[in-house]
Amino acid sequence: MTALSLIGAVCIDMCRLKKQTLKKMDVVICMSLKDCWFFRKNLYFIKKNINPNHIYVLTDKRNFNYIPNVGSLITCVDENEVVDHLTFSVCKSIVEKYLTTQAFGWYYQQLLKLGFALSRYAKDEYLVWDSDTVPLSELNFKDEEGHDLVLVKKERHVPYFNTIDGLFHAPKKAPYSFISEHMLFNVSIVKEMLSLIEEKSQFKLPWFEQCIAARKEDVVQVFSEFETYGTFCYNYHPGKLKVRPLNTFRLGSKIFGVMASRKEIQSLSFDLDTVSFEMRDYPVSWHRRFVQCCIYWTIRTVIKCRVKFGKFPL
Repeated sequence: MTALSLIGAVCIDMCRLKKQTLKKMDVVICMSLKDCWFFRKNLYFIKKNINPNHIYVLTDKRNFNYIPNVGSLITCVDENEVVDHLTFSVCKSIVEKYLTTQAFGWYYQQLLKLGFALSRYAKDEYLVWDSDTVPLSELNFKDEEGHDLVLVKKERHVPYFNTIDGLFHAPKKAPYSFISEHMLFNVSIVKEMLSLIEEKSQFKLPWFEQCIAARKEDVVQVFSEFETYGTFCYNYHPGKLKVRPLNTFRLGSKIFGVMASRKEIQSLSFDLDTVSFEMRDYPVSWHRRFVQCCIYWTIRTVIKCRVKFGKFPL
């Protein structure tokens, strides 16, 4: 065997070893209609770089036809059947009761991410992943000592912490934010936290209502599931979470738009670990901008038809 072939064999073995060290886990993705189209493209990278044991897609059952059917890897779950007594209409009524915002879907997805721990699908832990975020490098979410690896940011939105203080006693606040594009949830810890939230509720509200009712301000964003869980662990399970750096970028749509090809997305991996493609960010290229506008307004049309007629197509 020549030196060159020997080096090649060693590299192949190292790549295989790296692939084997990826810890399999269930992935939970909350998905609205606008996310379904890009998810079909993102699925390749999720399978390659997260290596999920199983993927649970929590979405409106009318979206099931838009979700790719990949053998036994993906289970579509009706979002209205994840948590007992919590549906979109219930969430809408709660938000309207305590806030003046109409960000019903935004709050609903956050409650579903926590509530999944109470569902029949939950095992010991699950990774919540944003549907519009692409993993560009192989990612583990636990280190060799068993710590849950978290990505933290500099954001510090005061209303989130004011709400947390109304949910449970949390004297210690991290000097960073736990809000990112993913979070690994420990099922037993989530259950413990939700139980404590209900226990501390003055009016004995269910946990999903108390998460909104505990707000101190009437602003658009008063609750964060990641900030709440991270702060709970920081106070009640110190040492459970371990901060790790990742190179992330949220403006992928500004470069290629949501119609980016697999090759274009992969080209961003030279210095990034994750990249996000949001529908509201339009690319510089005029023809890509036009296509993305068409996609956006098509989705808006479908949603309006659903509201008016209850289904789509008509």
